[in-house]
Order: sequence, then C-alpha cells, then structure tokens
Amino acid sequence: MQQMRLWSAKGELKSVRRTGPEVRELLLAARKLPEVHLYPRSDGPGSSQDLSQFAAMGHRLPATRVDFSDPAWVWSRGCLRTPGACIDGEPIIFRARPSEGPLATEYYAPDFHAAPLKQRQLVVGRSEFFVNNILHQFGLEGVRIDADPMPAIYRGTGLGGSNLAHLAAMILGSALAGVDLSQGQIYVSATQLENQFGVHVNDRAEVSYGVSLTGGQEALATLQGGFYDNVHLPWFNGPFSVVSRPLLSVVDYAAARQHLLLVNVGRRRAPGVSSSAINNIWMAGWRDPEGAARHAEKPLLAYRAAEALRLQDWALYAELVGDYRRLRAHMCPDYLAGQDELAQLCHDVHAEFFPLGAGTGTCLVVAAQADSISEVADHFAASVDAHSGRMALPFAIRDKGVEFFGFSENGLQLPAEAELL
Repeated sequence: MQQMRLWSAKGELKSVRRTGPEVRELLLAARKLPEVHLYPRSDGPGSSQDLSQFAAMGHRLPATRVDFSDPAWVWSRGCLRTPGACIDGEPIIFRARPSEGPLATEYYAPDFHAAPLKQRQLVVGRSEFFVNNILHQFGLEGVRIDADPMPAIYRGTGLGGSNLAHLAAMILGSALAGVDLSQGQIYVSATQLENQFGVHVNDRAEVSYGVSLTGGQEALATLQGGFYDNVHLPWFNGPFSVVSRPLLSVVDYAAARQHLLLVNVGRRRAPGVSSSAINNIWMAGWRDPEGAARHAEKPLLAYRAAEALRLQDWALYAELVGDYRRLRAHMCPDYLAGQDELAQLCHDVHAEFFPLGAGTGTCLVVAAQADSISEVADHFAASVDAHSGRMALPFAIRDKGVEFFGFSENGLQLPAEAELL
C-alpha cells in the first residue's frame, strides 16, 4: 500500500525567477514544448463533500483521537471525505506555447472555443478567461496554453474538466515562472481559483462568483493516482487541506475492474437542466431542516463506502452507491435526467449506477457480480457512438497519476509531491 499524504498550501515563498518575456523566449526556442497529461477521476459516495460550503456547514471535528495506525480510520467517521480513483484511460493533454503577441495571454481548447481566448495585460473577470487569469497572476503575458481535443468518453459533464484545466494552468504557470509550487499548493490554489474567479450577475442584479462549484477532488485524483480516501480537515492545515490514504493497493486493481465500469449513454439532459442548476438546488438544501438533515447523512454513508472499498465488499459498496444516488436524487430529481436507459439496465442485471459530478455525461456502474458488469459493457459495446461519447470504459485504475513532458528539456522543475505522513 502507498503511504498517506497531507495535501495543503504549506510551503515557503519563493521569488519569481522568470518574467513573461523570458518565458516567451524560452518557449520560442524550445525543441519540445512543456506539456502535462492529466487523467480524469471517478467518484461515488462522498461526492460534493469537498465543497467549501460543506466545510462551512457540514464539517465536524474527529470525534476521537486521530490514529493513523487504525486501518479502519474509525476516528474519521462523520468527517467530510471524497474517495476517488484516477482512471487509466486516454489522457487529457495541455501544453504551453508562445502566444501570438508578446503582451497577450491566450487559452485554446478546441472542444469549447472556435478560436483562442485572448486577453492583454488586464484580464476581465468573466469565467471563460480563467486560464488567462492564471497566466496573468504568474506574470506570463506572451504565453498560451492549448488543450488537445478531449477523448470521446469524457465528453459531457461529471469528470471535472474545468478542474483539470485549472490544475494544468497552475502546473505549467508555476514551473514556467520559476515559482515552483508544490503539488499540494497547486491543488489548493487551483481549487480556490475555480471557486472564486469570475463574476456573474443574473437578471435580478444578484452577484455570484466562480467558474464552477468544485472542491478539487479531480485534482487530487489526477495528481496522486490510485484509489484514495481523502479526508478533509480544513481547520488544521488551511482551506481545502486533506489527509489521504489508499483504499486499494495495485494488486487489487484487477479485482476492482471486475466490479466497476464507467458508462456514457451519449445523451444530454432535457433543455434547461444544467450542472450549475443542480448544484444550486443541492446547496439550497442547507437552508431548511430537511435538506440539511439529508446532507448530514452523507459523511457516514461515505465512510461506510470507503470501508467497503478497503475491504473489497462489493455487495455493500454497490448498496451504498445506490443509497447515495437516491439521497442526491431526492434532493434534486434532475440529477438523474437522461439516465433512464442506464437505470433500467442496471435494475435488470442487479447493478447500481452513480452519475458523476452533478450528473449526465459519465456514470459509475457497480455490481457485486462480475457478470453484471459484463452485461452492461456488452450492451453499450453493441451501440458505440464516438461522436456523442456513447460507450463503456473499463475501470482501469492509474497508479501514478499526472505525467510531465518537456520539463527537464527546458530547465523546468517538477512540482514536489505532497507531504508524506
């Protein structure tokens, strides 16, 4: 089993060693441009507990003395947690290159942009300019970040694409500027920026902020790889700080693949239903006793699910996945919009499913029997549609997480790994 780690913003302040013009010259001369390969995550019971709103309203201190030697981590019952796995599929690739002009920051993701998004020096607070903002904060005018087209299975929502884009921009910006933040600092900073950058004003002149509602579980999964239990303890090591433990060892990955599957039905929600709307409904639940009580059920469900995974009790894990899905759907029925086909199929083969993130896009399928997983996979294998993303993806767990290319060739430091405990 891998060792436990502390993910926090702890670290020393280092001076910026490269200016925007210096970095632009470095990239113009580069024989190989620096790039990062990030791998998406799969969540389950615990999803959404890493949000800053949960920390504010649902956080509980450990009820007993913290004992990391206890394999069951009984002390963490009732704490907020987000178990998650790093998926060993095709990577999502980001690279840095010179922008078209020396005074501009640029971001181009062909799945979302018809042309690069450009800002000169001052970056306005519109959420689509979130990568430009990160480059601007590092003083990297003259630099552009490109994203390769996204693999078909990841199209839709639920896999944390914007969280990975924030993470990539922070990794590349920190290394290029010479600030050399650690992985823990990058995780915290990227998560904070995603929750706060961008000003939104609705038709009633109400103001809100952020690119999307996230707690950074996607960043944690792609940085550390594996299948980890992330327990959130913000009062001890700062906002978004996490203590993580592996739930499965590498030798258990093959067994997990017999009981888990990722599926995208290739169908969008009904018009007017969006991830942000679903997140807003869930968060509004904190305002009344019934909604708050349902939110309060989640930490214990997540703890039991983490323990079921650690013990590889797949029947119990499937049951808890279903319980967590039903709890979320009771608070917001639109969470399951577009998933009728998968719901019926899972019912027929005695499996459970869990729409990732705020729903639609990719779903986790769990079953106690390997035959059930095979039946779901065969159903979608007979009707694959790469254009819509309709397909099944075997649940292969990636052990190592993020990959870096073109760093050493350009004299760039890799970010230090999170602190071992």
